[in-house]
Amino acid sequence: MDFTENKEFERRCAELAGQHDYNLYDLVLYDNGRLYRYEHQRANPWNNSYSVSKMFTMAAIGFLYDEGKIDLDESVCALLADEIKIKVSDEWKGVTVRHALAHKMGIDRSSPKNEEITMQYDAKDFLSHVLSDKIVHTPGEFYCYSDGAYYILSRIVTKITGQKLDDFLMERLFAPLDFSEPAWGKCPYGYPLGGDSLYCRTEDMIKLGIILLNGGVYEGRRFFSEKWVSTVISENLGMLPCEKKSHGKTGAHGQLVAFCPETGKAVAMHAFQYNGNYDFRGAAIRELIEK
Repeated sequence: MDFTENKEFERRCAELAGQHDYNLYDLVLYDNGRLYRYEHQRANPWNNSYSVSKMFTMAAIGFLYDEGKIDLDESVCALLADEIKIKVSDEWKGVTVRHALAHKMGIDRSSPKNEEITMQYDAKDFLSHVLSDKIVHTPGEFYCYSDGAYYILSRIVTKITGQKLDDFLMERLFAPLDFSEPAWGKCPYGYPLGGDSLYCRTEDMIKLGIILLNGGVYEGRRFFSEKWVSTVISENLGMLPCEKKSHGKTGAHGQLVAFCPETGKAVAMHAFQYNGNYDFRGAAIRELIEK
């Protein structure tokens, strides 16, 4: 990946990070075919992308969708029937892949983060723990953010393909895009968490944003159908609207991938913001990709 030097871009990034007191590591901007990188401070080359990881799990579902191997309206319990070790409530049987992607399964509280399941609940079987949540709303009608939804999707990818989520994406996405040694945190049974803990470089993370920006295409190669891209954008599957013109995904402590179809730009960043003030992310979208 070749970067174009742009001192004004670097100055503006430094100015924005200073204005918003942001503990930024680095930021990559894609602008209509050109790439720019700003390193605010030295960090690990590979960093935790936290919930930006969900975009990549969504991408895995996209490959299956385009190949006719999954229907978004299939029941997650039906798909995982052989994997479920507890008796689940009848309400869970109405939860679909689409509901999980959109965080609309019907739970009324956010499931504990995956690492909390192990640390606080001493649970090895993450799937049973997630499926023990009560469905108290009609699936599809109530938004409640959940890491557990994306762990379910990770398990579904394995059930359909026979491959763990990270292995499947290595073959379909990471290797073709020349990702450098991505790694994904896993549950005690060895399944990638799906909703967080994907470690990668910022200059690799932005590539999925570029694909979505370009309707499923990266440097002339089609990865996803236009139908899949329009579906995930219009239905907020694995992403949400950002600022006034963009779509993308944020992650805990300041991570971001966002793209703006109107301007042909995308941005990605890794950070570790410890005070909960994420104003810089919105400012970066407004100033760097929506203008």
